[in-house]
Amino acid sequence: MRKLIVIVSALLTMAATSFAGVVVSLKSPQPGSTAASPVLFTASASSSYPITGWHIYIDSVNVFGANNTASISSYVAAAAGTHQVVIRAWDSTGAYGSVSEQITVGNAAGPISPLPTPPPTATVFSKLEDAAGWGSCDAGNCAGGSGAGAYWMAQFQTTPSLDGSSTEFFNSGVSANALWWKKLGAADWATNLLWDFYFQVDNASLTATQALEFDSFQFVGGYNYMIGSQCNYAAAVWDVWNENAGHWVHTAIACPKFSPGVWHHIQWYVQRVPNTTNYQYVTLVVDGQAHAVNTTYPAKYNGWADNIGVQYQLDVNATGGGYHEWVDKSTLTIW
Repeated sequence: MRKLIVIVSALLTMAATSFAGVVVSLKSPQPGSTAASPVLFTASASSSYPITGWHIYIDSVNVFGANNTASISSYVAAAAGTHQVVIRAWDSTGAYGSVSEQITVGNAAGPISPLPTPPPTATVFSKLEDAAGWGSCDAGNCAGGSGAGAYWMAQFQTTPSLDGSSTEFFNSGVSANALWWKKLGAADWATNLLWDFYFQVDNASLTATQALEFDSFQFVGGYNYMIGSQCNYAAAVWDVWNENAGHWVHTAIACPKFSPGVWHHIQWYVQRVPNTTNYQYVTLVVDGQAHAVNTTYPAKYNGWADNIGVQYQLDVNATGGGYHEWVDKSTLTIW
């Protein structure tokens, strides 16, 4: 993949624009600047009344939303090509202000990543599969399945492994789900989560799998930001989790069954939207293929103690057959 270059040509320059008393000021991207996708949008708004909502539109499609904050600073993935972008804010009266730009995303020489580069101050949790203190469950009120069958986890597996030490998960049982989680402690200051790991499944997964679930989560101030995703084998698409509504949502990203016996690479970049109780799925990269997701959902208040971490879940279909998944080089970077 080649380096994405974003050339911002402002139709309305950095001068703020207003409508009915709402003033929106765009701080980045600046006119004529270059940046890798996803693009960092930073803006502020002012009014005589409280700012209650934000949207970013790319080619008239709403790709970002936030509530009850006077400023935003969020990454938004953008496909190659030229796009019309509108950044709009509302106040409590319904009045709004906007800034419009034309963005060109193109290719240039050099290797790229469609993901943001974490700052030097980021905190990195590496080799999570080898860490102590994993929790697990298979009961219906925990993992959501039938609670039937058997499940287990075995760390420090040398085969298969990329670096000499993987973790093996197993689950079986008719419509059974098994969940494993690793909590890393409170990190309320973090609003960006970049999760990078490799996994492998066995031949039995082709006939026994209902879904393979991969979640990151953050608990802040009693709110549960459950930023879940799953490769839904039954529907052959990627799903994302709406925590407040309590259900999965199909995306337009295809997810055929993963080839067994080979390592697959998953990278998820997600955000807890600053100064809100929303979270955003930004970019999913599967075996080097990047997908812009740009979907935002509200968190749910449940009163849990502050924490951050990751989860893996194996769901079995109606056959009840058991299958294995191995995970290696699991790294969570937060900032």
